[in-house]
Amino acid sequence: MDRKNAIERLLLTRCSKYQNDHGQLLELLENRYSLTGSQKNYLVLQSTDGGLTKQEIENKVHKKKKKQKSKTISIIHSISESSAGNADAQPNSTNKYHPLKTRNEFKQFIKSNLKYQDTVTKRLKKLQKTKPQLLKTTEDLADLQLCSKVLKFEDFIQINELWNKYISELIGTSNNIQTITNKLSSCEFIGALLTVTHSQCVDNIGMSGIVIWESQFNYVIVVPRKNNWKTNIESLQLPQNYSLSERIGGMRLIAKKNTRFEFSVPTSDSDDENVRDFELIGDRMTVRSVDRANKKFKSHAVRDIEL
Repeated sequence: MDRKNAIERLLLTRCSKYQNDHGQLLELLENRYSLTGSQKNYLVLQSTDGGLTKQEIENKVHKKKKKQKSKTISIIHSISESSAGNADAQPNSTNKYHPLKTRNEFKQFIKSNLKYQDTVTKRLKKLQKTKPQLLKTTEDLADLQLCSKVLKFEDFIQINELWNKYISELIGTSNNIQTITNKLSSCEFIGALLTVTHSQCVDNIGMSGIVIWESQFNYVIVVPRKNNWKTNIESLQLPQNYSLSERIGGMRLIAKKNTRFEFSVPTSDSDDENVRDFELIGDRMTVRSVDRANKKFKSHAVRDIEL
């Protein structure tokens, strides 16, 4: 028995058209899936009147995106125009790198001053070779026009006086060490006169200056001219040569890590000899001053200290 197309043959025999004509039925089955036959092995479907083709859908989505993009651009233009009109009135609060921000302005001020000091030092080294007598006869380099824009220690003495009053009122007459250390750990050090007693950088040891800015990892201080640990040796009538950077003074960036500082706090009395000396461990102060105000320092969390 021929099993080829058995199911289709059985179904077609039920049709009245092929019920008695087996020859036409066999011819139909033979040509059904042939290349030249009238019937093909695929189905063609056409879209209805209410449907959309793929190309029409893509065009519709593209137009929608283009419309949204043009709307976004118009909003951005309107915002930029309004912010440009109010730029003189108030800084842009949404942009943290806005030039009118005080913090970024002060950072730029520090960078420009440090760069200017390096430039002045290089020029003075050239003058030392071409006109050595000029630097020898000039007692204070601040008198030179070249060093006129370098920050001067004398301009920040009043800030230090304000800090002395602030810290004296903060500590008061208390003699409890725990109370004093808790207050000092959360106080503001801008305006304090700090002296570096220990540091990994040898050039920083003995440096003393007024703090004008504090970050998480650094102190920015203004140091006096020719007034450091060499001054005490000079009082013993021993000749000491100050470097050009020491004669210029100005701004210094001191890292807190692996550095210890010393500062004095005057008591309520007006006598200058009535002061308290404290030592500040820089490794313990690597916290922002804003966060340090609410931070509780624990004695068991002390990093190893090299004495």
